[in-house]
Amino acid sequence: MSTVPFNMVTWYQIPADNSDRAWQFYGKVFGWSQEAAYADRKALGAINGEIAEREADLQSPRLVVRVADIEAVLAAVKDAGGEVIAAPVVIEEIDMAFATFRDTEGNVLNLVSLNRSS
Repeated sequence: MSTVPFNMVTWYQIPADNSDRAWQFYGKVFGWSQEAAYADRKALGAINGEIAEREADLQSPRLVVRVADIEAVLAAVKDAGGEVIAAPVVIEEIDMAFATFRDTEGNVLNLVSLNRSS
């Protein structure tokens, strides 16, 4: 089993008004497919991601950074002048915690970490 690195981008989200149309577009341009995105295939220098339905809190592409301690990273975000937008929420299905922050330049990023409470 390979380990996923901490403090690295490990996933991305691309918002779409019509996710089927967007998957078709990216399939034609890059050969991406929804099946491959969730297949957990590893490729040197590449990350997997998803095309998600556009929502109020997902208006532009978003990077996801995997961290060892989500609370410590959120404290560092605040100390560095960033803003926590969404406090950690546990996603039971994948046993991970998820949070969102805005950096000092207005960019919004997601954090994920293993759910330490289970």
